[in-house]
Amino acid sequence: MSATADIDDAAYTARRAAHARRKAMAPWLLMLPALIIVLIFFGIPTLYMVRMSFNLHIDQRLYVPGLTFEHYVNLFSNPLFTTAILTTIKLALIASLATVFIGYCFALLVWLKPARWRLLFIGLALAPLLISEIAIIFGWWMFFPKNGLLSYALIASGLVTNKVSLMYTEFAAFVGLVYVTLPYCFFILLSIFDGIDKRLLEASADLGATPFKSFREVMLPLTWTGILVAFSQSFIWTMGTYATPSALGPDTLWTMGFLIQEQMLGKHNWPMASALAVVLVIGVTGVMVVTRSMQSERNNFHV
Repeated sequence: MSATADIDDAAYTARRAAHARRKAMAPWLLMLPALIIVLIFFGIPTLYMVRMSFNLHIDQRLYVPGLTFEHYVNLFSNPLFTTAILTTIKLALIASLATVFIGYCFALLVWLKPARWRLLFIGLALAPLLISEIAIIFGWWMFFPKNGLLSYALIASGLVTNKVSLMYTEFAAFVGLVYVTLPYCFFILLSIFDGIDKRLLEASADLGATPFKSFREVMLPLTWTGILVAFSQSFIWTMGTYATPSALGPDTLWTMGFLIQEQMLGKHNWPMASALAVVLVIGVTGVMVVTRSMQSERNNFHV
């Protein structure tokens, strides 16, 4: 009898272990098709790009197979490249902070508004996503020049007496980047707000908290994850984009995207372009790791 019970216990334990293994494997099996697609269309080209960055560039040939660190040394010693890297980081950081601030305020407004207004605001946020980036650039070309809408609006309002032009300035590039990335940040933050019970604000007010204290002690901790995700999304986008800052900014605004295009198509230096792209990917990955670590620490703290 005891032997039979032991056999039943062993069989039950084996079934539980098999069930636990299947349960642990289920998420990976569901993600397997996406992982295969990412590996084929992103992983393999990335490895090829890394290998290309170590090739030689001799004469006017695109590349010569070899192994050299010259491109990375040149990347961090040549003022042309270091200035472009710093410019890209500065522009992406400022644009991302502004995007998160505007997106947070807009998402908070939509969250607090009655339901009948929600569809209107969401439609307004979706508008930039319905047209291409090139069409958006053409729109700003009609807004920023001396004979554009902005200049006439300022004159009509009496703020200025002469026509002004903001076209081909860093401010125009900044506005264009914010406009392109704002919808993504808005929807990320709105999804976070939708998971918060509005009665928490009422409870905070009943306990005597001021609106600022309610925001600092209640809303900010609950939306911190969304802020980090929205910032990382905006920063990644603005770091890698090429068309908007090149079309709206001045000729002296050299970003990493512009230099990659210049080295690849203009100077036919594929190894240097690949080295720039590798540094860009590493920088973006670093931002993702940092924001993820901050998100985990913040969540653990509040839990």
